[in-house]
Amino acid sequence: MPLPSALRGLLQEMHSLLMHPPTVAFVFSLAVLLELEESVQRAPTIRLLENAICQKHFKALLHGHAGLVDESMCKIKPIQVRLAHIRGFLSFFDSIPIILFGSAFGSNADRNGRRLAFSLAVFGTLCAMVWIYLTCHFWDHVPLEVVWLASLFRLIGGGPAIAIAMCLTMASDLSTEETRSKTFYRVFSAVLITDLIGPPIAYATLRHSLWLPYLVCGLALLLTAPVILTMPETLRKAPEHKNQASALEATGLSAYFKFLKDWRIFVGVVTVFLAQFRNNTIEILLPYTSVRFGLKLGQAATLLSVVSAVNIAVFLFVLPAASISLQNRAGWSIHLINIYVARTSSAFLVIGAAVLAAAPNMSVVVVALIIYATGFGVRLSVLAVLTEFVNSRKETAQLYTLVATTDAVAHMIASPLLQKVWGGALELGGRWIVLPFLVLMGVFSLAFLASCFLTEPTKVDEGNIISEQDPLLGEGDDENNFEESHVFTE
Repeated sequence: MPLPSALRGLLQEMHSLLMHPPTVAFVFSLAVLLELEESVQRAPTIRLLENAICQKHFKALLHGHAGLVDESMCKIKPIQVRLAHIRGFLSFFDSIPIILFGSAFGSNADRNGRRLAFSLAVFGTLCAMVWIYLTCHFWDHVPLEVVWLASLFRLIGGGPAIAIAMCLTMASDLSTEETRSKTFYRVFSAVLITDLIGPPIAYATLRHSLWLPYLVCGLALLLTAPVILTMPETLRKAPEHKNQASALEATGLSAYFKFLKDWRIFVGVVTVFLAQFRNNTIEILLPYTSVRFGLKLGQAATLLSVVSAVNIAVFLFVLPAASISLQNRAGWSIHLINIYVARTSSAFLVIGAAVLAAAPNMSVVVVALIIYATGFGVRLSVLAVLTEFVNSRKETAQLYTLVATTDAVAHMIASPLLQKVWGGALELGGRWIVLPFLVLMGVFSLAFLASCFLTEPTKVDEGNIISEQDPLLGEGDDENNFEESHVFTE
């Protein structure tokens, strides 16, 4: 019996898509695989380092026998203080390559193609991951400080931040001005959903062994190879290409000074710098809940799914609905909406940190994380505000690079600082164990105060702007609406 023509046409279309998938599908696959590795490896890496330190600490009691020490034995003060020291400097060293060589990585992508740049970044990430595992595995033969050498592999392509940036760049290459925002939106949504499922995978694999999560991460990175080899190059050579600066290439002190002369941009950059400490909170949250409430690190990692779920709800539903309502019913301008989103988000970060510090049990911790994650929209909204003060697409790319570099500097400062504070809190003990969250509350309070100085553009500014920006995560298709999605390349 012959198939109906409609069904036959649908099957033919599905077969065509399977045999010749659109290039943007490859980009989504790369972003998901890379983010899966990043979200799965967080807790296992902490546990690997903790176990290596724990093994050394209890070596005398074990009479030289090397084996997996029960995790509950590793929550004592000397082990956790040393763990904070090792992790703080590891994060510090990880930030250096992108700050020093971001322009070189961007130049390579513009001259030799996005696929090569992405491949190098993934290869460097894989090498760093293997180095960390081997160092922790052979804890009895090498000093644990050798793990810091893993940061050298970030010189091969720049690491995960550059890899994700390449995904966004490829998505931009494949988009028109009308579809670019929707493409970024879909990539961003795919990353958020991946962040939602990554922590449970980490928890499930950590229950079996320390190496199994890293095997999952390694497979995720290796699976990017056939995708890269199959997909076409997205870089489109153009006669004027050599005269254009890429968003990653336009780095350096000159770009900083050029924009920071405008006090409005300076205020926005300061707000982003202070608010960026929110990402480093996760580095403290996992060992904090493990030490204070007795959770295993795998269990603590599942708390990250709460953050991801709230982000999905906020970015996909709450902010778009709020923006449309304020525009249509209250008559607010797009710029004013973004300013108040930045202020409100900063306030949520302050409240979330305060509740985390006061939380007496895990139920309140979950409530605190919901409040805290609601404030993650601050960076996107500030970028939307700052974009109003530049006059061309080239300046917009340079502005985003300035903010991306600011993010890297903030991470380089925040990570060792918070780890040092966490180590001090462990030394003090008692109620002082919440000291990192009190420090974060102060930092976010400064971010809120800075956001209060954000202003709307003057009429002169509006005359110089090429086109009006869309509200944060609104329904419009303006090309800059989702340029800010670089929030997750931190």
